[in-house]
Amino acid sequence: MTLDVCGGLIRRKLLGPARPVPAGLFVRLAAYLAVLEMLVYTVQKVYMAGRGEIGMPGHPAPESVQAQFAHAGLAQAANAALGALAATVALATVTRWGARIPRWVLCCALTLALVMLSLGAVATIGRPDFGWGHLGWSGVLGSLREAVQLGAWLVVAVSYGLRTRRPRDRPAAGAGR
Repeated sequence: MTLDVCGGLIRRKLLGPARPVPAGLFVRLAAYLAVLEMLVYTVQKVYMAGRGEIGMPGHPAPESVQAQFAHAGLAQAANAALGALAATVALATVTRWGARIPRWVLCCALTLALVMLSLGAVATIGRPDFGWGHLGWSGVLGSLREAVQLGAWLVVAVSYGLRTRRPRDRPAAGAGR
């Protein structure tokens, strides 16, 4: 096999469309829930960008953190754009147009989104005003929403990985005997 042939095979594998198996109802619901949650996040970040503050509505970052950003509104607008991009990635896993995106691109984006959401959950739990003993209804609902969001993203990422993998060639029964 020549180097050109190997390069062509690698290019075809990496840049070819994923052609996933159609997603079932549960996976589509998880994807739509992930999209909805990311759109809510995007709206929250746009709101905070308009206020020129770092943090989330109802939980702005402490003044020491606010002072680190010369353009807090710009930073929050960038976070809003990342939220919209993440919503697009989740939607791409269950739509027909998403099958045109190479598998490795979506798998990397899904993994990155899952890691970032996990870090966001850790940051929420590590907040100074967050305490399991005195959580109000808003804290309980916020924690539940984050857990549901993480679960939905996990379902989306794992199901996409399983639906798009290529079947391995299995030897025929009786071969090699």
